[in-house]
Amino acid sequence: MRRSNIRAWYRRAACITPALGIAACAELNSPRSSTLSAAALTAAFSTVPVGFGDVSTSFVGTSAAGVPSAGFWLGGGREGRMDRGSLMGGGLAANYSGEGEGFGRGFGNRGPFGGGLGCDGTFDSGLGRVICAAQTRNGLTISRSAQYKDGSGAVQQAFDSTTTNSVNTQTSVTGTVTYEPGQDEAGDDRGGNRGSGGNRGPGGGGRDCWGSGRGVGGLLLGDTATIVSATTSVNDVSDRTVSGLAQGATERTVSGRSMGQESTTGESSRGKFTATRVVGDTTTGLVIPVSTDNSKTYPTAGTVIRAIQASLTYEGQAAITVTRREVVTYDGSATAKVVITENDSTRTCTRPLPRGPLSCS
Repeated sequence: MRRSNIRAWYRRAACITPALGIAACAELNSPRSSTLSAAALTAAFSTVPVGFGDVSTSFVGTSAAGVPSAGFWLGGGREGRMDRGSLMGGGLAANYSGEGEGFGRGFGNRGPFGGGLGCDGTFDSGLGRVICAAQTRNGLTISRSAQYKDGSGAVQQAFDSTTTNSVNTQTSVTGTVTYEPGQDEAGDDRGGNRGSGGNRGPGGGGRDCWGSGRGVGGLLLGDTATIVSATTSVNDVSDRTVSGLAQGATERTVSGRSMGQESTTGESSRGKFTATRVVGDTTTGLVIPVSTDNSKTYPTAGTVIRAIQASLTYEGQAAITVTRREVVTYDGSATAKVVITENDSTRTCTRPLPRGPLSCS
């Protein structure tokens, strides 16, 4: 994947998420008020777009291979809100909290953010990058490439666990996922909405619908409506650079960003709808000390800015939009500082490293 393609996508996405402040670019013309409240959509913060697990990001996402069990994000209704003791998007990825793999032996291919591409790939001398063959899974196409450099900054044609000092990886996930009745066989059967044959609306009556409204794995994420049909287009990208991988390095430094857009049209038991979700994060100067044994270490410096905007519009009604922004700062202590702004409300929190719930004032 060419670097220019990723830059072009970030420029297009800037209209949707300027400076990760997440502001909508347009509104519907004179619609009537919505039957849903903004609070009904907060469950949309608990996950990220499908396929986001294949890009380099601080969010915890579902890979393209896991799309059938990932479900649709639409939030709201009972049991739909995200746990206030958690960070959005599934929480912090393991390497961002110190819960990832320990360093051990092997230098650059072990420990947090270590290693290169998971494919042999083909070296493009013009780009100075190793390019993987594109893969398509469940309607989503994954493209990956990487540039490897040694300690002097010279480009390498392949990753070397001893001499490679920096790795820049670029990833994109694009495609369309279509949901039809009978796809929720993995869901639970609360409310009588389950799987093929018995997958119907509330109380078990009505026409076949997809999603239980409270299903496992994020299916519908708590909305009391059920999905009759839905088609989601996905465009996810990431660009990350990790340095300090060579033998003898005492710390690793990570910088990068990811962006994802999920656009859905469909019909639920409430009526026809359109829904969008935009997700992004920027990692700046994240530093992780290299341990001398197999112990795990957590970041001691750097900042991660994470943001999500979700919007839902039912036919003839005004759009409902919610936003959330999280700024995670590491200062060398065993506690990360987290500032959360959700819509117009801001909280100051802390998060223990390597694990633990948020504590907010």
